[in-house]
Amino acid sequence: MQARTILLKRIVNIVILLWAVWTLNFFLFHMLPGDPAQALVGQRIPQEIVDKLKHEFGLDEPLWKQYLVSLTSAAQGKLGYSWFYHEPVMNVVLYRLQFTLLLVGVGTLFTVLIGVRLGIIAGSKRGEPLDVAIVGSSLTFYAMPAFWLGMLLLMTLAANFELFPLSGAKKIGAIDQSLGEMIVDRLWHMTLPVITFVLVSMSEFVLMMRNALVDVLTEDYIITARAKGITPRMIVMKHAVPNALLPTVATAAMFIGWMVTGAIMIEVVFSWPGIGRLTWDALSVRDYPVLQGIFLVVTLTMLVANFIVDIIYTYIDPRVRY
Repeated sequence: MQARTILLKRIVNIVILLWAVWTLNFFLFHMLPGDPAQALVGQRIPQEIVDKLKHEFGLDEPLWKQYLVSLTSAAQGKLGYSWFYHEPVMNVVLYRLQFTLLLVGVGTLFTVLIGVRLGIIAGSKRGEPLDVAIVGSSLTFYAMPAFWLGMLLLMTLAANFELFPLSGAKKIGAIDQSLGEMIVDRLWHMTLPVITFVLVSMSEFVLMMRNALVDVLTEDYIITARAKGITPRMIVMKHAVPNALLPTVATAAMFIGWMVTGAIMIEVVFSWPGIGRLTWDALSVRDYPVLQGIFLVVTLTMLVANFIVDIIYTYIDPRVRY
């Protein structure tokens, strides 16, 4: 009964939060300077055509009426119709979302694996040169803007050495590819974006894992294990790491939700057709329905990630169950 009550409260909180996000985004985007209809047709188009376009999109209606129509459509599972792409917003967002999830999913996997491993090495070698080198290099990459590092990789590995493609998610003109060829093509195009993603993101996991491991290694049960003659490697891997992983698991799940939009600069630099690039394009043409749909999907992604964290915690940390 208690579990049902908690689940019901979470569902109510999710609904309220989604409504708040939709409302905030609606009024925020309508406060942006510029005329969406004018941005779509250009500055030299007669005013009659612009007014006709406004009427077609409902932009000549009072703002409160536009909000009610938008909210009703969202409640029915319809995110509206894209003014620029001339198709339902849901189709536009879901098509781009698959590319972002591919980039963010693969990038996060390598970020967590590399970051956690380096954090374990640094934490177990606290104060030694290897620890200083790992932390220093991680902070150096963290301080680099993602777009700057991406352009640097593009100029060197793609433009000069021609090892990787300059842009896009697949080879131009590639048709009738087999499954194997398509997978290789996708991996080839996403190599540089993933490298950029990992380099600018892994420091968070390196530092979190290192600091958590350093704290755990000072606990009484670690001292007891050392007194029993257990090897340092066994102490770190079997006793310290499992407890130090708890905050890292939560960060990894939330990291995926945040990086759905946090990768916007990487997607723009590499012309990766994901949610980040779609956000940039929609802002350029004032496509409000697409922007609202993106923010709603991203919010839902964050909520789902948070829910997954709660479920994982109940399994890896018995204290949460009581």
